[in-house]
Amino acid sequence: MRILGTIAVGIVALLGSSAHAELPVVNEARVSWQGCDYSVKVRQDADPSAPYYQPLYRISVQSEVVSSGTCSLTPGTVELATSKLTPRIAIAANAEGLVVAYSFGEYYRGFGNWVRIRTHRLDPSTLGSVKVVGLQGHFVPSNGGAGGPGATYLEELSLHTGYLEVSGTLTGNSITEDPTTLSWPYPIVQGSRFVAIYPDFFGSTPRSPHFVTF
Repeated sequence: MRILGTIAVGIVALLGSSAHAELPVVNEARVSWQGCDYSVKVRQDADPSAPYYQPLYRISVQSEVVSSGTCSLTPGTVELATSKLTPRIAIAANAEGLVVAYSFGEYYRGFGNWVRIRTHRLDPSTLGSVKVVGLQGHFVPSNGGAGGPGATYLEELSLHTGYLEVSGTLTGNSITEDPTTLSWPYPIVQGSRFVAIYPDFFGSTPRSPHFVTF
């Protein structure tokens, strides 16, 4: 886990094309915070690199003014990522701040779905990413040999006083941060569901998550 300032690796800047904003919205989640409305949206596009039609999902976050008396921001939209598989999304806010999470990935022949999770702490005024953390599943052979990628599918994002929880399902037998700082082979876990608990997520010191699997 690492703080990336207001720019996170792999984040696309403000939507530069109005055509993106006109794409059909296939999934959406919303939260209101301090008189402003925030949403994370999945828009379906066509993958320009594919030889035939394949969907490409664009994940973006958007701000809107609900009450001009309490919300003074300038509405905006920022594209966070793209995915070749249907993303799962979540957004939450409390007194400490605003957070959005999503799972994204693609299919690889011979490996199956490679799906990861990203969680962004957002600046409510600019929608810039103040902190970005990630999760990744793995297949780790018991003999410590070469393994392969697994998948982490987002189900829920929860904010609590002093910590954040990201939960979902796991394909594989190991889960780590993404990018991971561990050496191979990664720790093997039991179960197909996980909870990642991030202590002091809104603090200034990066802290690795605690994992519970079942």
